[in-house]
Amino acid sequence: MRHTLLSTAALLLVAGLSNANPSIQGSLTPPPGQGYAIVSLTARAIVPDNGTLEVHWYGLDNGSSGIARANFVTDTLYSDQGMAPTEGKVILLTLAPGRYQISDAWTRWGEDTGDSTTHVKHYGVNAPFEVKAGETVYLGNIMADLSFLPELQLRDEQQRDLDHIRNTWHVADTSFIRAELLRSGSSDMSH
Repeated sequence: MRHTLLSTAALLLVAGLSNANPSIQGSLTPPPGQGYAIVSLTARAIVPDNGTLEVHWYGLDNGSSGIARANFVTDTLYSDQGMAPTEGKVILLTLAPGRYQISDAWTRWGEDTGDSTTHVKHYGVNAPFEVKAGETVYLGNIMADLSFLPELQLRDEQQRDLDHIRNTWHVADTSFIRAELLRSGSSDMSH
């Protein structure tokens, strides 16, 4: 019993540390000439803590690109709303001003069937967004439904995500964050 409690405490500590963003230190003021984009990655599944979600983004005005990733074993979101913690992660991207696009997403998850089956699913997203110098933009939530009919959803979870930022990143004032919710330009989000 004691070993189980210590293991649980260690996992909670690791989860808390993985969600901290030490680069901001209580302030969401981007570096000079840059902007911030915030997006959360979450999952809904029968066994949600054994998967990952990865989204790919690139700059339409420049050659930059990158990957944002959440691991549902270690990443957790916390809200003030009395809701249970959510498997996922709030991602902070530091970007040069300009137009960007989240091109696609990949999910990988297993089932608790004892045969170690791993599923991989690709989704076209093609959701554009814009980053302005000195500003922070909230893009919304990309949620992977990892059930029998997997799909990807773009959602507005601003209240939960801003609660997480205030609680975990220790940013007291989030009122200046501009919301520009992602909208998919693709017809294959559930394929």
